[in-house]
Amino acid sequence: MEGKITILIVDDLKDNRLSIKIALKKENYNLAEAVNGQEAIEKCKEIKPDVILMDAIMPVMDGYDATKVIRTMEEFDRVPILMITALSDKNDMIKALECGVNDFITKPFDKHELIARCKSYAKFSQTNKQYILASKNPFTNLPNKLALIKDIKECQNPKLIIFAIKDYELIESFYSEEDARHIVEKFAQAIPSLTAKDCKDASLYQINDAEFALLKDDPDNIISADKSYKNCKEFLENIKKHIVYLDGYEYNIAIVLGYAINSNHVFENARIGLSHALKERKDIVFADEIVEQVRKEAKTNIKTIKMIKTALNDDKVVSYFQPLYNNKTKKIEKYESLVRIIDENGAVISPFFFLDISKKGRYYTHITQRVLRNSFKALKKTEKDISMNLSIVDIEDEFMKDCILDYCKNNQQLTQRVVFEFLEDEEFEDLDNITNFIKEVKKYGAKIAIDDFGSGYSSFERIMSFQPDILKIDGTLVKNIAENKFSKNIVETIQNFATKMDIKTVAEFVHNKEVFDIINEIGIDYTQGYYISEPKAEVK
Repeated sequence: MEGKITILIVDDLKDNRLSIKIALKKENYNLAEAVNGQEAIEKCKEIKPDVILMDAIMPVMDGYDATKVIRTMEEFDRVPILMITALSDKNDMIKALECGVNDFITKPFDKHELIARCKSYAKFSQTNKQYILASKNPFTNLPNKLALIKDIKECQNPKLIIFAIKDYELIESFYSEEDARHIVEKFAQAIPSLTAKDCKDASLYQINDAEFALLKDDPDNIISADKSYKNCKEFLENIKKHIVYLDGYEYNIAIVLGYAINSNHVFENARIGLSHALKERKDIVFADEIVEQVRKEAKTNIKTIKMIKTALNDDKVVSYFQPLYNNKTKKIEKYESLVRIIDENGAVISPFFFLDISKKGRYYTHITQRVLRNSFKALKKTEKDISMNLSIVDIEDEFMKDCILDYCKNNQQLTQRVVFEFLEDEEFEDLDNITNFIKEVKKYGAKIAIDDFGSGYSSFERIMSFQPDILKIDGTLVKNIAENKFSKNIVETIQNFATKMDIKTVAEFVHNKEVFDIINEIGIDYTQGYYISEPKAEVK
């Protein structure tokens, strides 16, 4: 019966088994019987007992040998075995303990002692079972992260590979969740046969749906970093050749992995290696080579986040304004609002040092709010247009999106001179969301610019979706235009296209007269860069 403790009584004498059953009758246990060690092993497989009461001397197979066999079965290596015996010799007891017996009850047994011992070990067994359930993946039955971390602590010199199935989310979305799980199960079954020769005795773990680990203890430290790399490379190549078959279909699995051989923080290091491999689109990363740099970056990030929080609290997130020069009228007609932080020492910090990190620390939209406020205040001080950058983070955040629309709605006269810039190469998961936003702000007279145009792969598709008023040509094309004929040809092509589409163009990163003359010769509408002016704290 489910929920009850099951106790297996193993004794060749029927009277002995009956005596134990009578003693435990009122304890509400499931009581099963076996007449020798061999039968006890079979009963274990059948009923999965919580506690085993084992006689020492029996025909066919005695209690010592039966205990040895049971301890080799992974599922029962933690099940408490109490030996009920009349043997009192110290050597017999040592032998029993060496076989895997947990405790002894001497014959003739005391009823109250038997009940107390059974209660104590039953509770212990239940705790063990809960641990086993918590430390195994329910679908593949592989030990999980909890088990891995425990086993690492028991290694003298652990070598660890952590690997993940590439694009598992695509597998889940393309197939059903159940199919994806079955594919992973089939792959998990094949992993031991795909490992390198040195890793055949490594333990396999499943950390999450698409992430696995191979752990090997190398007490003599004979597997070097180079050898580990070769093992990883062989493993990777074997997986590339392997095909998973499911319901008549073939599936190819690709993985990315990180490995660590340093015994200190080996799990954390290998995870850092895997994360770095995913981020840098590499197949293999040796974590021990990069972990110090990653930790230094983490410390820098923490320091930067602290600076951002302080700047937000002290109202030190400010806008600097860089002029855009009209090449036809020869006048400054627009500004771009560029965010800066004034740190505790009064230094002006460029967004290069904090903007990306602010996204990780979830402060990006707070910074955008300050830029909006600063920019609309500046619009009241000038008659010129002011542009400001928006990110996918801003538009996908409902609060931030509503905040931008409220600024536009409540300041419609000023909004006529607002330009919202979107990065050309930024990926939008919900294109309808961004196009609907653009339609809304255009109702209030705002213009749309595509920034860094020419840097991505979807330029013309983005133009069709956004219908921009302005194209800001990527600075990497502009700054080398005097030396690079290819860059010049691209800029000329963009300008010809923009002229036909009645879209204004801006050349960014114009840093000297030679570049300025070339972009004027091509016919670019506006110039932006240090040749015209660096960003200033005030507008005119």
